Amino acid sequence: MTAEPAQEAKLRARLIEELGRIMQEFQRSTDTLDQHVADRLGLNRTDLRCLELLFAPTPMSPGELAAAAGLTTGGVTTAIDRLEKSGYATRTRDTADRRRVTVQPTEKANAMVEEIFAPIARDGAAYLQEFDTAALVALSEFLRFAARLQQEHAARLAVPR
Repeated sequence: MTAEPAQEAKLRARLIEELGRIMQEFQRSTDTLDQHVADRLGLNRTDLRCLELLFAPTPMSPGELAAAAGLTTGGVTTAIDRLEKSGYATRTRDTADRRRVTVQPTEKANAMVEEIFAPIARDGAAYLQEFDTAALVALSEFLRFAARLQQEHAARLAVPR
């Protein structure tokens, strides 16, 4: 092996190690942000996680929300009750199937998302404008991989219910 490929291998190893540290820092900063958002809204972290999940493209039933949040049906009922009491969510009867109830974010929740997260989205989009298409594709692939990796290992570590 010549000196140049060896130097390249060392550089790659250092960069991979640094990316690991940066990902840990990112996770800590996300955790801190989530805690501040929960505090600002007067919610606990579980309720905030449930509220975030309610912004899915289609409305969720309480059972679907429980599964997505990793809660029992009793736990999700308590969370939904607290979200309703705080004005961030509402239970709605499905018009197509009157037996089905969905949980949806309220206008108050939508306003909160706009107030808190729009500046973050705006700043992030402005930063990403600096990247070319290939870099954006690589970033997207990495983030999809990282999310899948976290989900797989979360499932591996989950305590059976």
